[in-house]
Amino acid sequence: MILIVGSVIHSAPKDEQLSSDSSRTLIIICGIILCPLTLALSVLLGWHIHLILQNKTTIEYHEGVRAMWLAEKGGDLYHHPYDLGVYENLISVLGRSIFCWLCPVSVNTGNGLRFRASYDILPSTPPCDLQKIALHSH
Repeated sequence: MILIVGSVIHSAPKDEQLSSDSSRTLIIICGIILCPLTLALSVLLGWHIHLILQNKTTIEYHEGVRAMWLAEKGGDLYHHPYDLGVYENLISVLGRSIFCWLCPVSVNTGNGLRFRASYDILPSTPPCDLQKIALHSH
């Protein structure tokens, strides 16, 4: 699409030539075909970036919609168990090195059957609580 827009702008001063009418028509037809394709691919790209930031697959998203509805029906809150936060989600999908995010490669971090979940991350205990625990244990 960028190349077509560039060629339309570049060929605008050369409108005086009669032979450029057919090429200009071809460029306009290609642009008309590419507009909906560009829009559809942009929507899909945005959707999958959204899924990556939540650490979900498409199936997990649809199951989560149902689980959220059932949880709200029961008066509970639903939290996706594999949502580790935006940065950790990006790392788990695209890898540890930010420089490799534009061209991610597969780096096996496990066996493919078990993945980190939000309940695997232990909350940090403040040091003052550790001192109280140590005093009460003696």
